[in-house]
Amino acid sequence: MSHNEFGLPSFEDHTFLIFGYGSILWKQNFEFVESYPCYVKGYTRVFYQGSRDHRGTPDQPGRVVTLLPSANPEERVYGKAYQLPSDPSKLQTILEALDVREQGGYDRVEVQLYAVPPPEEAPLTIHTEKKVVTLVYMAVEGNSDYLGEDTVEEMAAHILRCEGPSGTNREYLFRLADCLREMGAVDEHVFAIDAAAKRQLAEAEKSKEEKSV
Repeated sequence: MSHNEFGLPSFEDHTFLIFGYGSILWKQNFEFVESYPCYVKGYTRVFYQGSRDHRGTPDQPGRVVTLLPSANPEERVYGKAYQLPSDPSKLQTILEALDVREQGGYDRVEVQLYAVPPPEEAPLTIHTEKKVVTLVYMAVEGNSDYLGEDTVEEMAAHILRCEGPSGTNREYLFRLADCLREMGAVDEHVFAIDAAAKRQLAEAEKSKEEKSV
């Protein structure tokens, strides 16, 4: 496939970055040159997307994160940008694999990234003589796998029930929360579901112990 078939500008004349805000933070599964802490503005990270092929099944889809437009244009979603190799054949292989990995309702779109730590809302810059293209995979509201909003407690319980080919849904939740903490990033939505899931697990374990006495 050529860059045109991906709907992208020339591979030879551009440097490509992939913004990771979910499982890409700990499971890249692709070659990259460097990673950069950064954020996007005007979006919110939410566990509203269903996962039938990775963290759930068609009968019991898991919950994974997507980015949705925020009512607050200054809201930030922190993650990391991964600089892809410049070799066109490697770029093609990586993008083909990512398009398959993110096929469950996700679209590949361009976004503006901002540097961390931000001196003053500074766009992310990297050392390259080429024009930079920053890409992210996000699932829009209403796609075929979209689950939508629910209470924190119910989303946590849902996640604890699910498992798919890529592992348990709870592993996804806990690893995402851990990655954000390691970055020093705060995400109230993710942390609230993380806390609720751990509380539910502790309560279930306590109940089990009491019944065995």
